[in-house]
Amino acid sequence: FELQPTIYLVLAAFAMGMGYGAWNIGILHGNVTLLAAASYFIPVFSAVVSAFILSTHLTFSFWQGALMVCLGALLCWVSTKTKA
Repeated sequence: FELQPTIYLVLAAFAMGMGYGAWNIGILHGNVTLLAAASYFIPVFSAVVSAFILSTHLTFSFWQGALMVCLGALLCWVSTKTKA
């Protein structure tokens, strides 16, 4: 085993465990509609963090797709929001 990959593995496992824990708390005690809409942003955030860690550049088509995902999530949230 090498140190750097082991550290990345431990950090990834910790992040995934915390994510599942936060998801369960959100489902039990939070606004499920907002949680579902916010879950669409996770792949975009993950890709940005991965590109930073791997020292790669994200292309224009990635940002175009990310914008479409974000707009779709906002549209989902607005269309299912209850009127006050």
